[in-house]
Amino acid sequence: MIVIGEKLNSSIPSVYAAIEKKDSRFVSDLAVKQEEAGAHFLDINAGMFVEAEEENLRWLMNTVQAVSKLPLVIDTPDPSVALALAKEYRGEKPVINSVTLEENRFAPMVEAAKTCGAAMVALCMDDSGVPDGVERRIELANILTEKLRREGFEPEDIYLDPMVRPVGSGEGYGLEAVRAIQGIRSNLPDVHIVCGLSNSSFGLPNRALINRTFLTAAMTAGLDAAIMDPMNRELVATMYAAQAVLGVDDYCIEYLGAYRDGLL
Repeated sequence: MIVIGEKLNSSIPSVYAAIEKKDSRFVSDLAVKQEEAGAHFLDINAGMFVEAEEENLRWLMNTVQAVSKLPLVIDTPDPSVALALAKEYRGEKPVINSVTLEENRFAPMVEAAKTCGAAMVALCMDDSGVPDGVERRIELANILTEKLRREGFEPEDIYLDPMVRPVGSGEGYGLEAVRAIQGIRSNLPDVHIVCGLSNSSFGLPNRALINRTFLTAAMTAGLDAAIMDPMNRELVATMYAAQAVLGVDDYCIEYLGAYRDGLL
């Protein structure tokens, strides 16, 4: 399971305040703690600063890279911001989050990713917005993968996001997401499937419980990457246990290692 640390996101009030004040100690501490907790990537997002996203995302990138060698997920809907950061990025292969099939977004996001040799998160949506139903998500996943392959992206550099909607916002949204993941995995066995895990629980009490439960269901369907909180011990324990049960952790080696390291 690929763990992408979610905590350096400007939608979190404490992080927004830290970015606004340029509190490098706070941001550095969050980066280090996520790395120590076992994250494989760190997601950075300054999207709440609508008029100054590029400036703040650049500061965030430089601050994090000063204390962590983990590759970054550069998280922005703006192709021009993605390109600017890609040109300045130094470090292990990053991920650009995200491309869509929207007419004005696909080509420039691909250009940004190619600038720094990045992998790509691809959202299963087009100019019509977030799709309804399972089949349309699978269809969009197939189209995105085909287009990205034509642009030279290898399957291991494609992270498909089925666009998980909060389970409390509509009837059957959790099951819809799980079935979409299952269908995408069946059609495209070699790509990654990723989601923002906390999207599933938005608006509900005891969100951590929903997140853990959704993670298990999604992993059963084929999810192999998640933007999540690596410092949540119960969530991480659930992930390791699910890997062991699902047979993607041969001889439970990762589970046993996590136990010895005190992560469970």
